[in-house]
Amino acid sequence: MTDRVLACILAFYPGDKFEDVCNAISAEVSFLLIVDNSPDSSLRPDDISLPGNTAIIHNKNNGAVAGALNIALRHAKTEQFDYLQIFDQDTVPSPGMAIALIKTIAQNPDVALVSPRFINLNTGYPGRVMLHKSKWHVKSIWPETDIGLLSALFTINSSALINVRSVPADIFYDERLIIDGCDVDFCLALRERGLEILVDTSQCIVHGIGNRKNGGGRWSPTNYSAARKYLMAKNRIMVWRRYLKNYPGFVLNDIYVFLLDTARTVFLEKEKLKKIKAIAKGVAAGFREKQITVRTQVQPVPRIPR
Repeated sequence: MTDRVLACILAFYPGDKFEDVCNAISAEVSFLLIVDNSPDSSLRPDDISLPGNTAIIHNKNNGAVAGALNIALRHAKTEQFDYLQIFDQDTVPSPGMAIALIKTIAQNPDVALVSPRFINLNTGYPGRVMLHKSKWHVKSIWPETDIGLLSALFTINSSALINVRSVPADIFYDERLIIDGCDVDFCLALRERGLEILVDTSQCIVHGIGNRKNGGGRWSPTNYSAARKYLMAKNRIMVWRRYLKNYPGFVLNDIYVFLLDTARTVFLEKEKLKKIKAIAKGVAAGFREKQITVRTQVQPVPRIPR
């Protein structure tokens, strides 16, 4: 591989198979950066056997997921990597995925980010892709097989490949969002600059979203905690306010998805009253947020091991 690819794994108290994940990913890229977001910095190099092209930095969850992603993005730019590929700690890419996604970007110069399609780890159903048709027209599909390249409004973080040089200096992950919606916000910010977001359905990963029960249906409840429901509601309002003008079709569609998820919470989840109160508080907090068009980075820049 002649292109320089930085992979970043976001780690938060990873499990027993983490070493295998690291070895599989490091074999496909130029360098692997592990951002340990565990508050107590529990992940130590002596605890696992890592290849030579790997480094661990301890972020102590500053800025949470968004903060860790910004560390990786800054490092990719500073060290002049061509691409940055992001992974969750339990995502194992198929061999050759990085090369395939690079080829997709090389053939589509306006692309800032490309992702594989995904299968939900718990339900076995394909993940949703929201197609961008026009300002007011969006369409959700759930690709089960390779149907080519899809122009998407946004993609999930895990396994996404970012064309580093195409990302404007003032676009980064908004750390006010912490986790939920930070990937959506990042993608829409790139789209506002005229850059393309693609899903390459020839590539596929298995990825878990929410705490769905194994074998649950496509519309099974996510079973997130009340605290997470609060954050998701607050962040959704922030993202809607930020992009209503340029992407009203997305906002209207996402309002429908939000109402559907709230209904599932009411009828299918435990601690429903506690969660409904959290959602209501989150909605109110989202509307109270000021300077909605301003992105923030809150954590200090750590030293990257070489």
